[in-house]
Amino acid sequence: MQWFHNPTKIMLRVLMVFSLVFSGATHTLAQADDKTMTSEAQETTPVVEASEAIDLGGTSIFEQAWRGGIVVFSVLMILIVFSMFSWAIFLTKWISLRRIQSTSEAFIKSFWDSRSLNELNSRLTDYPNSPAKEVFKTGYAELVRGSQLREQTSSLQLAVHAAVENMGRSLTKAKRMERKKLEAYLPFLAIIASSSPFIGLFGTVWGIMGAFEGIAKSGNASLAAVAPGISEALIATAFGLAAAIPAVIGYNTANAKIRSVSSSLDGFSMDFLNIVERYLVAEKKTNASPNL
Repeated sequence: MQWFHNPTKIMLRVLMVFSLVFSGATHTLAQADDKTMTSEAQETTPVVEASEAIDLGGTSIFEQAWRGGIVVFSVLMILIVFSMFSWAIFLTKWISLRRIQSTSEAFIKSFWDSRSLNELNSRLTDYPNSPAKEVFKTGYAELVRGSQLREQTSSLQLAVHAAVENMGRSLTKAKRMERKKLEAYLPFLAIIASSSPFIGLFGTVWGIMGAFEGIAKSGNASLAAVAPGISEALIATAFGLAAAIPAVIGYNTANAKIRSVSSSLDGFSMDFLNIVERYLVAEKKTNASPNL
């Protein structure tokens, strides 16, 4: 089940599903074209009476979108792809963020339970995909370098101050890098959430323009003549909202998870830095060699 945590593999599977849907839609559209040609051949009068109701029951969404024109149909296909990608990203981020949060909490607990930093450093492989582990790893490496610098300098106070400053910057950089990893693919959700309603609205406006043009040519403005064209055009708006709403929910949900993990990392890094600073001050007073 590792592919659940790989957005690229999930997107490939989404595209495979989309190709199947598109092939089915193409077959449906071919049938729709046949029906349209047959109805035009059988048409005897250019004007449809107002009392004649047009039955759209049994007509698929793809058929209605195709009758709305190539622009409306293209908008529909774009929104379907957007929707599939947003669901793939949302599910991937939800699963991965839950696992990341769990492993980070486990690592932080182990941090407090460990007898020494050396002991914890030897068990880093037990916590894969843990941002807290990566932050600790960076800070620990900087601590080792600071301890080596302490042995090479004559001013212990200056060495301690430099080690704490360097480690603080290293922890800040590590946290930023981990947050960047957590936010991967989220910009796509933001783009889909913000653009889908407008893309759908564009398809609707274009479809309504085509419907009014057809009414002008036929000279019939009855409800029975207007309703089908408007219905076909409004499909684009419906699909735009259907693509945008899950993307907005997914984006906000993922951001809430990321903020929670980032807050935990902030607290952990401050505690880690405080412990190291106390350790260095104690070592300075005793003038002993570093013992992590």
